[in-house]
Amino acid sequence: MYHPAGAEALFRTFRNRSDEAWLDILLSSLRVPGIDGVPMPGFPSDDLQREIHGHAGEVSLHEAHVFFREVKSYCAYAGRPIAPHRTLLDFGCGWGRMLRLFMKDIEPENLFGADSTSRFLMEARRCNPSVNFLSCQLAPPSILASESLDYVISWSVFSHLDEFLSLRWIEEFARILKPGGLLLITTQSRRFIAFCAEMRLRRASGISLEHPWYEACANSFVDEELETARYEAGQFLHAASALPPHPQSHYGEAVIPRGYVVKKWGHLFRMIDFLDNPVRLPQVLLVLQKP
Repeated sequence: MYHPAGAEALFRTFRNRSDEAWLDILLSSLRVPGIDGVPMPGFPSDDLQREIHGHAGEVSLHEAHVFFREVKSYCAYAGRPIAPHRTLLDFGCGWGRMLRLFMKDIEPENLFGADSTSRFLMEARRCNPSVNFLSCQLAPPSILASESLDYVISWSVFSHLDEFLSLRWIEEFARILKPGGLLLITTQSRRFIAFCAEMRLRRASGISLEHPWYEACANSFVDEELETARYEAGQFLHAASALPPHPQSHYGEAVIPRGYVVKKWGHLFRMIDFLDNPVRLPQVLLVLQKP
């Protein structure tokens, strides 16, 4: 696939910068289109950024950087450190913000993003033509070849998909990852059940919920005691946005317990970690490795 000369120039110019220095460069690129003589990727409108992940600009880049550092750390720990020749897919890439963090560490032709929303992909390609952005359907398969990737990452996608689609995509990732490849995805934690209850309480108290997503949370997991018991029993929790046969019935709010991952996905991946630490990440991070 063709990549503009700027992509290689960016990789060569910034590849030896620290992760913290790279974040500063990306933050500067919000205002400056070229840094150290290198054209930088652009950004979509703040409205589109907020539509996808609730915030925009510097806040979005800081959140992406936190996830990026955890991914790099776990890849090194698992014996597959991030390197220029490695191949990485960001599943549910939106406008491509996560991939931007990896552009100093991985050759641009080895970076892939996939999303099922065409207008998000249009913006991703417009802002950053250096990266391979692929269209995917709601359910697999993808067009990627078997055992072609070293890493699959996915931020705040498995916090929304239902059990059927989650399992289908986990099976697809097992197909496209190389032996020893790593899958790093996030989902909601057990605390999210209580968060939804808090949103209901606020609404009942007459407090305006600032974002439509908070309204969706208030309508999710309405029987807090039952859902908590189901979580402790290792069951997949999902509150759908709509009833079948509406396509949004596969989407909503999801909470995936550790016990479920071990029981249902354990034949495909071994678990490296189930990081449930809100000081480090606002969602649970599942780190899985293909045998």
